[in-house]
Formats: sequence, structure tokens, C-alpha cells
Amino acid sequence: MQTDVVLVNPNNRLNSPFAAIEPPLWLGLIASDLKSQNKEVAVIDAEAMNYDIAHTAKAIRELNPKKVVVVVMGNNPSVSSTPKMLVTKKLCDNLRDLDVSVTGLHPSALPRETELYLGVLVIQGKPFNGCPDIPFGLFPMNQYQAHVWQCLDGNPVKPYASTYSSLGCVFQCEFCNVHTLYGNRKMYYRDIRNLMRELAILHDVYKVRNIKMWDEMFTLNKERVKSLCYQLIQANYNFNIWTYARVDSVEPEMLKLMKKAGINWLCYGFESGSDRVLGEAHKKASVQKAKQAVEWTHQAGINIIGNIMFGLPSDDIISMRETLDFAKSLDLEFVNMYACEPMVGSALYKGQDWTKFGQFNSHQTEAKKFTDLAFQEFFNDSKYLDHIRNRFGEQSVRTIKSMLEFGKPHYATEES
Repeated sequence: MQTDVVLVNPNNRLNSPFAAIEPPLWLGLIASDLKSQNKEVAVIDAEAMNYDIAHTAKAIRELNPKKVVVVVMGNNPSVSSTPKMLVTKKLCDNLRDLDVSVTGLHPSALPRETELYLGVLVIQGKPFNGCPDIPFGLFPMNQYQAHVWQCLDGNPVKPYASTYSSLGCVFQCEFCNVHTLYGNRKMYYRDIRNLMRELAILHDVYKVRNIKMWDEMFTLNKERVKSLCYQLIQANYNFNIWTYARVDSVEPEMLKLMKKAGINWLCYGFESGSDRVLGEAHKKASVQKAKQAVEWTHQAGINIIGNIMFGLPSDDIISMRETLDFAKSLDLEFVNMYACEPMVGSALYKGQDWTKFGQFNSHQTEAKKFTDLAFQEFFNDSKYLDHIRNRFGEQSVRTIKSMLEFGKPHYATEES
């Protein structure tokens, strides 16, 4: 018996005990859309199963597929998928006798170059309609685990799942390429009734507590956020949720409601501690707005992950130090640090050799070196360690110290 379509998440897994393993939601949206067309669909999450290329190819062939679609995506649209491209090429080379296509962020951003590079047909554009549900039954749900910081309080990292309430982004930050995935800068809002039905399945069937809300712009529409929070409070699932927020899209009462609904972590894209650098990167935010958002968020009892970036176009050693000092001043519960690179499809991308770019193999530039040092400085800081000890307990300090001792700093991906 043939399978109509086999969807594959190629494995470029960071072999670290501190890395999250998340369901590939973009792949799930495609699967759901195909199932609505009465297609027989199978999913191979090679990353979750930690399959090598040979094992992945063998698993694909065993399903006797009419069509294979390799989905090249990071765990969030704004995370570069370029590290998966070399693995994808090798996998496609192994499957040349099959009908293979490639889709995702990188192929959408560079369809011509990708097609030439892979020698296979590339699906261009958004390969599904609307905001489909996630067919969790197709995924190895027992393999996924939460981010290390989401469980600093000592709770288990498994089970874990991701879902979403909206897709897209309306902003034009020059370092971001998420718009290439959708072909525009619009928001696509999912029916909250469908989301609540899905959350019930995660709670009742899969016994999930740790959840990531995948939205790039979760807090943009305040009335939708409040409506969802009221329903979560009524359902009383006791979820431990994290999601993204902008510093200019939160307010005290909404934050308090989010906390009651189980949203215990917010990830803010601070990017820089310099208003000059923020302005030149077209990041419509400010240092003062960031400080205000942090104050309101902590007053609501919500923990904060700060995303900061070194090496933006107008950065220099002074502004990078300013950014690090700014992050240290905020009493954050965690930070992700990035050496800025021209992600494919972003305004920063200037047509360089795209195969060299990716958050796993940053060039040894001044910004990269500064990022390495900044990571060590931030997480070794006694004030920071005292802060998380007081907030989460002694085991949180042991976790952070183990992360530092592991080797390469794990700031390089949002799976940190």
C-alpha cells in the first residue's frame, strides 16, 4: 500500500541535554491541510527520533510514498532554518529515485537558489490554507521536551508540546525574514474554539503541562489575548505556557490575566540596549519601553526570557557592551544571545553566499566573539544566580552551572 505524502522533518539536532525538542508545527499545518484533502499522510520527525540520514531515508522508503516533502524550518518562523539545508541536500541526494519536494522558510526565501542547489522541485509559497489544526496523532509526542529555562523550577521537561493562535507578523525589522514564509506582512488569526479544543487534547490525551504558544505576535491583539485567557482560566488546565511578546504591545491588566491563565514566561525581543541601534534596525521599540514592559511583566509574576543581538549593522563595541549591561540590569530569568547574521529573505541579506549563513556556524567576527564572552559573563554573574535561586530554588543554579560547563554556549538557537 502506498502513502500519498510523507512529510519529513530532517535532523539537525543540537546534541545537548539542555536543548528543547519541539513538534515541527509548520510540518503539522501542511499535514492537516493534506488530510483535509483526503490524502493519506505520514510524518517522519527525524529530529525528534534523532535519526541519521540513512535511517531517515530507510523510514521514508518503508512507507512507499507517492510524494515526499522535506520541511526545512527552524522551531519558529523567526529562527533561521539554514542549518538544515546541508542535511536536506544529503537526504534528497539519497532519495533521487522518489518524487521529492522541499518547502519551508529557506526555500520560500530563495526558491531559485534552493532549486539549483538541491536539484529537486521546490514548493514555493505558503503550502496550506487558513490556520489548520495540528494533527498531534502523527507525531512522536513522547519525544518532545521543554526548554531548560521553562523548567528551572524543577518540574519535568516532558511531556511538552507547541501550538499557536496566530500566524505572521506585521512589522519590518530588517534582521527578520518571517514575512518570506507568508509572502506578506499580514496576521492570520486562528479560531480560538479550535485552539481550545486542541489544548483539551494536549491536556487530556497527552498529559502535557509545558506548552509553547508559537505565535510571533501573540500579544498584538489584546482583545483576543484576553478572550483566550478567560477560557484558559475557566478550563483550569494548570499549563506552564511560554510565548513571544513585544515590549510595545503589553499592559498591566492584560499581563495579570495572562499569568492567571498559565502564561508563566514571556520572551521579549529586546535586541539592543541602544536606541540608536534599534532605530537603524527599524525595530519600533525603545529602551524605555523595554524597561516599562519588564517592570509590568515582573509585577504580574511572569518570568522573562530576553532575546538580545550583537553585531547589528550600526553596532560597535560600545553599543554591544551597552546591550549586555542593559540585559544584566533587567533581572531577567534567562537570555538568548545571538550574533547577528543576514538571514535569508531579510533586509540585511545582500546576496552573499547563502550556504555559509546560519545561527549554528556564525563567522568568527567581533560580534561572535563578543557574544561568547557575553554569554559567560551574564550566566556567571553572582547577582543573576542569586536572582534565579531566590525565584526557583537551588536546583536552578545547578542547572545553569551545568549548562555553562557543557561546552559550547547554547545561545545559538531558541532551542537553548
